[in-house]
Amino acid sequence: MADKLKFSIIIPSYNEGDDIRLSIESAINQTYQNKEILVVDDSNDNTPKIIKEYENSDVLFLNGPRRGCCGARNFGMKEARGDIVVLLNGDVVLPPDFLEKILRHYNNGADYVLVESRGFNLENLWARFVEMQHRYEMKKIGETAEWTEGFSCRRQAALDIGLIPGDFSARFCRDWFLGKKLKEAGFKKKVDFSILVTHKSPDNFKEYWRVRKNRGKFSALTQCFLLRHNRGFLTLKFLFKNLLRLLEFVLIFLAAIKIYKISKFSEKPAKNFLPFLFAYFIQKIAFVYGEWSGLIFKK
Repeated sequence: MADKLKFSIIIPSYNEGDDIRLSIESAINQTYQNKEILVVDDSNDNTPKIIKEYENSDVLFLNGPRRGCCGARNFGMKEARGDIVVLLNGDVVLPPDFLEKILRHYNNGADYVLVESRGFNLENLWARFVEMQHRYEMKKIGETAEWTEGFSCRRQAALDIGLIPGDFSARFCRDWFLGKKLKEAGFKKKVDFSILVTHKSPDNFKEYWRVRKNRGKFSALTQCFLLRHNRGFLTLKFLFKNLLRLLEFVLIFLAAIKIYKISKFSEKPAKNFLPFLFAYFIQKIAFVYGEWSGLIFKK
């Protein structure tokens, strides 16, 4: 019966010692009981020790395949025994009734469900800018989105399309491609932004730089390995894009217009405008650095 659907909450982790308790405990505390929790771990810090603290709470610890977050998610989906898989990052917190809320969409025939997310640590510039930029972008994307935090889908549908594609020599996140493939295969999508999960945003410069740099690197690796674009073509493409980015530095009003729109999503737009402008240019520099490092990656 539809109300007997079993959920598999899959959490890939890589050196998540500071945050992994957040996602595990929110999964354990779900009010819907027909569930399993699988943590697929590739860590070399104290994360495995933390995960094993929860073994008595029916959390299954799996040694990961060490093929990046997508490899861990694919491994988890293969090992799962639930009808629906929920894919979490190690710093995502589910509300206690999350499974019950998405269950109604699966009972109504959905094959995959997208929800909204919010950062919960907005006390500093970096986290606040990431969050407001997310809100700005999601308002533009709306229901055309194919991936969000708290993504879930029918396990069999994911298996039918071959899971997240690719087993490449380069490790890069391509989770969004799972939603894209489900759409192309004709599976039914449901977007419900009234369902909210929370997550930790980068809250210091070092972490902010790392995350934004990786975004650029993953963009380049996606185009090289997944989309199979010629590296010579990509070199010309990136050079052209960088000229446009340089214009944003020279003609600062171009960036200022965008930051004005982003800052309006914050509680204090005027106060955040200049700090956001600074964070935006740091983001651009980090992205360019990551993009070129991805382009010159050697197999």
